[in-house]
Amino acid sequence: MLTQLLDNLGEGNPQIFRELKGRLNRRSVESILFLSAISQCVLVGISSQRNCLGWSEEIVGGYCQQYETVIQWQFAFHTLSVMLPLLLFAGGVYLLSSDLVKEQRRGTLNFLRLSPRTSQNILLGKLLGVPVLLYLGLGLAIPLHLSCAIAAGVPFGWVFGFYAVIAASATFLYMASLLNALFVAEVQYQAIVSSALAGWLASCFVSFILYSLNWKESQFNEFVFKWFFWEYQKPNYELVFGWLFLSLVVAIYWIWQGLNRQFKNPNGTLLSKTQSYGLTASFQIWMVGLFYPWISPMAIQEDLMPMMLMMSILTVIMFLLIIPAISPQGQTLLDWARYAHEKRGRGLKRPSSKWQDWIWGEKSPSVVAIAINLGIVAVIWIPWILFWQGSFEAILKAGLGLVMTLNLIWIYSAIAQSLYFIKFPKPGLLAMGMVMVTLSLPALAFTLFFNTVSVNTTLWMLFVFGSPWFALTEASVMAIFLSLLGQFAAIAALTLTLNHQIHRAGASHSKLLFAAHQSNLAPKV
Repeated sequence: MLTQLLDNLGEGNPQIFRELKGRLNRRSVESILFLSAISQCVLVGISSQRNCLGWSEEIVGGYCQQYETVIQWQFAFHTLSVMLPLLLFAGGVYLLSSDLVKEQRRGTLNFLRLSPRTSQNILLGKLLGVPVLLYLGLGLAIPLHLSCAIAAGVPFGWVFGFYAVIAASATFLYMASLLNALFVAEVQYQAIVSSALAGWLASCFVSFILYSLNWKESQFNEFVFKWFFWEYQKPNYELVFGWLFLSLVVAIYWIWQGLNRQFKNPNGTLLSKTQSYGLTASFQIWMVGLFYPWISPMAIQEDLMPMMLMMSILTVIMFLLIIPAISPQGQTLLDWARYAHEKRGRGLKRPSSKWQDWIWGEKSPSVVAIAINLGIVAVIWIPWILFWQGSFEAILKAGLGLVMTLNLIWIYSAIAQSLYFIKFPKPGLLAMGMVMVTLSLPALAFTLFFNTVSVNTTLWMLFVFGSPWFALTEASVMAIFLSLLGQFAAIAALTLTLNHQIHRAGASHSKLLFAAHQSNLAPKV
């Protein structure tokens, strides 16, 4: 029966059959069973204490006549609740990262890419098969964990919500570790570093759950959570567990899209432009729900600007990930600039327009797609700003701050895109390094020389990201006008520069040589 089951599994997913066959040998399984049993016995022994039930004074000093062994079930439950996720996160990330690195160094990963099986099939086999011994060892501890929960009076709803969130978190981290291994396989000790980071995240996340979402009423762990109209009130922990699970499921979906594309085509973009629009919209709606208490009709005026600053910081972090994810590499850009106009019209009854290529094409520059993503951000946030119960001046300044913030993000993306045309071993690292310098250096320099945004507010709003949310409360109309004019001038200059780079890249090599030869032969006056 087991043989038939494995045969059926091998037909459905040969990769998982390959992983299970290589790992589920008798010696490994027996070792896991022994370690799991010993660990559980040690934990129960540590959690036990002996209480004296009868004391005798027959001898000097007295002695205990009868003992009672009591197991501290809540201590055992908390210990397992910390150790199981820690082992699951750190151990699984290490196993997956090291396995993929070995596949790449041996060259067998390219054979997997060339197999007739889909990339989803192969990746799913990796996720389920590589850490199978870890799954087995931790699964054997689940009955003890449930027994401790029952004995400690932990509600089943809390336990299963905890399991769902931990499973979703582990899935997200496993996919992130595979994606990271595809990018930095040549880096030494990356599996160890990734595992250590995953272990640290596990400890922080589980500590947050055990402290903030405790099933017991306590005045020391008051946790306030609101998302749109949902408000967490004890003991309704199901709401937060459900929100965490759904948020992680959406994050898993997007990282799975990137992992699948990167595995199929290492030289392509991590995300398509269409996927970036969906990612931006979902993240911004998720973030609007978090900040809803500040932008609801009951919000007070003083809270809006700091909230919008936090929103802009999270948004720029998102775009720092999206910009390299949808920006094609240098040779792809050169090929697109030279041959895209021919492919658009060759043999097609309804040739696609150039703008469709800019908006949807995966080989075109990303600046138009970034502008559309910024438009999605504006469309989501502007209605909330307009309906905010504040003065007209406060609403106008919040809208201007949003425009300035989005302008700066587009300027950063245009700088990054222009650097992708430069012949450099890793143009992506150069581009994002320059963006980080452009993002951080003005803030550091202005802080050292001007100390406060009240001095030279025009320059602050023009160069320093996030400063409009502070400077607009003190800036004059002329300072705001000059800052916007400077940003639009920078956008125009970068647009002209990108057009020049595209036209230059689109010219054939022989045409450039002929133009240079003609300039050398031109008569000198």
